[in-house]
Amino acid sequence: MKEKVLVIVILIMTVISLSVMVAVGVLYFSQLSDKDGTVETMVQTQGTGSNGQANSKNENTKTQDSKADAKTMEDKSAVENEEYNDEILKITAVGDILLGRSVGLRVIKQPSRYAYPFEKVADFLRRGDIVFGNLEESITSSTKGLTGIKQGGKYVLKNEVEAIEGLKYAGFNLFSLANNHILDYYEKGLYDTIEILNKNGIAYAGAGRNLEEARKLTIIEKKGIKVGLLAYTDMAEITYKGNPPLSFLAKDNKSGVAPTKIEYIREDMAKARGMVDLLIVSLHWGIEYTYEPTKKQVEIAHEIIDQGADILIGHHTHRFQSIEIYKEKPIFYSLGNFIFDQRDPENQQGFLMEMEYKDKKLARLSGIPFKIRDVSQIVPQSGKDAAEIIYREIKLCEKMDTPSHMENDKIIFDIKN
Repeated sequence: MKEKVLVIVILIMTVISLSVMVAVGVLYFSQLSDKDGTVETMVQTQGTGSNGQANSKNENTKTQDSKADAKTMEDKSAVENEEYNDEILKITAVGDILLGRSVGLRVIKQPSRYAYPFEKVADFLRRGDIVFGNLEESITSSTKGLTGIKQGGKYVLKNEVEAIEGLKYAGFNLFSLANNHILDYYEKGLYDTIEILNKNGIAYAGAGRNLEEARKLTIIEKKGIKVGLLAYTDMAEITYKGNPPLSFLAKDNKSGVAPTKIEYIREDMAKARGMVDLLIVSLHWGIEYTYEPTKKQVEIAHEIIDQGADILIGHHTHRFQSIEIYKEKPIFYSLGNFIFDQRDPENQQGFLMEMEYKDKKLARLSGIPFKIRDVSQIVPQSGKDAAEIIYREIKLCEKMDTPSHMENDKIIFDIKN
């Protein structure tokens, strides 16, 4: 009797063992056929060993898998971005740029020197196909300038020649030269600037060897779209103290800047209309240290848009003013300072503006708030610091019937598509 019971037990144990083996085999081969789960499942099965080697192999394999997945996602993202960039033209715009005076004294002490002011915003700037700024002073080694403010003259500004390295690093490829400092070092300062910009492939408008050159349209073509720039300044006809005294106004046989004369702007825009797909008009104008344009400025801005401009970019006030979307086209009444050594905190903050164009129409408009730290580096803001700058701008834009809102530490404008 005992022998029969033993045989039955052995048979039962054999059947159970065979069943387990079959089940494991089925699971094993089914997992092998599952391409996405093969490596992880096999390694987990081996990980039951006591020496920990399989577990280590599991972690290494997971890491390799993660890297492969990340690489795949990166490649996919690159393709998507390439497709996106093929159909979107991005224009980035900022205001006044000064790399001399107190800014220069600080940046030359930094290891990266003239790249230092832009290190924290360079990635944002370089996203632009076109990167615009107002070059507020000449790039020159000349030492002969106008009479300084302490001698009853004006603030006399210039960039050292090495400053071009910082501008190139930041990705700038389009400047307005029509301002009240570009000839602070006389004609030589202007000519040196033009030569350096030409040598480095950076386009500019608003100043030249005569009035015709100063009023000349400059064109940049990106992604098959021709973008033109015309630039003018309100301060052209002022005569500044110096040896000799100097007016910046360009004439037929005199170098200088293009004045903000509406008849000139009308004529120049009429010539440009058939030459470009998008036209930018830049104006160095307005009342310094104010947040809102004058009624006259609004009238001029509207007329310029009515006459065919697609973007109007203002600067000179040293503070970031209202933005208006008029007839679906942006008017930046003043982009304020981008990098400057003025000490007032309200002159040390603003926005890096990003415009996206699809089918040659404005599809998106947003701004990244920043502050200038220690008058030498532009630092994007986030959280409460960003909100403070953004909400002030939202209120200013509401006065221009231009709605906007804050999103992810940016100001976003409501574009009607």
